[in-house]
Amino acid sequence: MRRHGLDLSVIGALVAAAVLLGVGIAMAVYEEQVYTDQQLKSVREQAQILAASVSAAVLFDDRRAAQEYVNAVAVNPEMEAAGVYDRHGQLLAGFGRGGTRLPSSVMRPVTTYGNDHIDVAEEVRQDGTKVGMVLLRAVSEPLQRRYARYAGLVLLVTMGALVIAVLSFSQAALRRRARQLSEMNERLQREMSERQQAEEALRQSQKMEAVGQLSGGIAHDFNNLIMIVKGSLRLLRRRLGEDLGQQGNAYIGNAEEALDRAAHLTQRILAFSRRQPLTPQRVSLSHLVEGMKDLLRHSVGEKVEIVTRLNAGWSTLCDVNQMENVILNLAINARDAMPDGGRLTIETSDLTLPVAPPGVEDFKPGDYAALIISDTGHGMAEEVRRRAIDPFFTTKPQGKGTGLGLSMTFGYVRQSAGHLVIQSAPGEGTAMTILMPRDHGVPRETGGAIA
Repeated sequence: MRRHGLDLSVIGALVAAAVLLGVGIAMAVYEEQVYTDQQLKSVREQAQILAASVSAAVLFDDRRAAQEYVNAVAVNPEMEAAGVYDRHGQLLAGFGRGGTRLPSSVMRPVTTYGNDHIDVAEEVRQDGTKVGMVLLRAVSEPLQRRYARYAGLVLLVTMGALVIAVLSFSQAALRRRARQLSEMNERLQREMSERQQAEEALRQSQKMEAVGQLSGGIAHDFNNLIMIVKGSLRLLRRRLGEDLGQQGNAYIGNAEEALDRAAHLTQRILAFSRRQPLTPQRVSLSHLVEGMKDLLRHSVGEKVEIVTRLNAGWSTLCDVNQMENVILNLAINARDAMPDGGRLTIETSDLTLPVAPPGVEDFKPGDYAALIISDTGHGMAEEVRRRAIDPFFTTKPQGKGTGLGLSMTFGYVRQSAGHLVIQSAPGEGTAMTILMPRDHGVPRETGGAIA
């Protein structure tokens, strides 16, 4: 608003300067016209006086008397020449100053205004009858006055031009300064936004790390208890044998099945906490997805169209079984987001990333093999997207999900030195991007502690 006010004030000053300059020029032109009219009137009156004075001399062809009248006119320094002509238009008497020559014949009245002189010709009459002509030539404007007028006009134009130039430079400087301030403000806002995103990502990372450590410890101890219970059930079945009977075997079978499900759950928790054992191998994500096409088609159903764009040529190090589980889990999540059908797109590509993607912490610039799994489903609100990898967080109905699918995916990807990026908006679908470091053939350590 302030910048707009400055622009208006500067524009107003420029307009005022232009108006002032225009008024000055108009006044100069008006003064020139008034002076010209006055000069013409003055010379015409003198010509009429001369014509009335020499009428008798012209009538009687008295050259001497006519010359005396002409010499009286020569006293005026502004008169360059004067002439008296007879009834036939022939010069009877006259004078010319500074080598000025009079016309040899003048027949009719005329008034001319040139750059240097004024010519006025008037009839000489006697009793209403034309008996001759007189001609006066006067300086149109004294040299000093002309120089002074031109100097004043030049000064006026120069002052106006200087005012306009100064105001223009001031306006340019103000605009440049305003642009600099605007750019600084935008940069500060951008830095503040980036800092807020970094702080949010750091808080999320710290929260996930704390939850991972807690859940990993619990899962480890819980897994040991499961092993003890499973071992006790095996011993019980071995010792009692046939004494258990059909019903006893059924009870023990149900207990073992429940323990297997509990063990699977602890494995997923360990995957989230990055404490599961991994067996990394050099693998091409494109080949991995190509080999899972039939499994993916069977898992997502006929309502979902599967499109693959497998362009990645770089390899990466990862646990093949775990990566297959991740791909399958993300595909099933995409299917659940499209209950009426839609399109599931699986892409791989080679990316060289000089900076971290939004919301990614502990990022190392370099080459990555990217896996992008996107759908055309209902998408996620921003609040849901931010909490998507939280353990036990789910938007599915009760009994339909544990809330550990994305948590397990996030934990496995981070344990493999990769990154998970989630992009989603309501009504625009969801895109899950997994960035795995390119394997250059040099052995590197992956995986966490074995629980």
